[in-house]
Amino acid sequence: MIRHLTLIVLTASLVLCAPASPAGGLKPAGLKCEYRANPLGLDAPRPRLSWQLESKERGQSQTAYQVLAATSRDALAKGSGDLWDSGKVVSSGSGQVAYGGPPLRSGQRVYWQVRAWDREGNPSAYSAPAWWEVGLLAPADWQAAWITRQQTPPRSEAQMFEDDPAPLLRKET
Repeated sequence: MIRHLTLIVLTASLVLCAPASPAGGLKPAGLKCEYRANPLGLDAPRPRLSWQLESKERGQSQTAYQVLAATSRDALAKGSGDLWDSGKVVSSGSGQVAYGGPPLRSGQRVYWQVRAWDREGNPSAYSAPAWWEVGLLAPADWQAAWITRQQTPPRSEAQMFEDDPAPLLRKET
């Protein structure tokens, strides 16, 4: 009985003495770019970023944030925003934050994450990374050819109106 009581007291003291999570448990999650999670083909040159805040503590709020945008997940893992580091921005806003880095290229993938400061000024850990991919921004970026079948032009007006069923398009191996 004493052994069980000792175990309970020891466990309770470990739980009570454990350090509190940073930023009161404030955690950025649900990252979105232009209202979508990990969107493909964005045509916005300065996409808008947003996130939700989660906390187990009632009344917790964001007082500042920092966004990192990078060319790879590895760069983010090293804490490097090689495309854009917003620095600490004093703001309670977590939506409509415009990307502020250098101009993006067509087809470029951008990885990003965010951290937030709570009402006591404690920073959270960075969120899980999210990404967006830029679409084709300029008409010159469209490099494609129509898929067609090779057909000889009609030799007469009658041949022009002959029944021509849908062609079977396939790749020769």
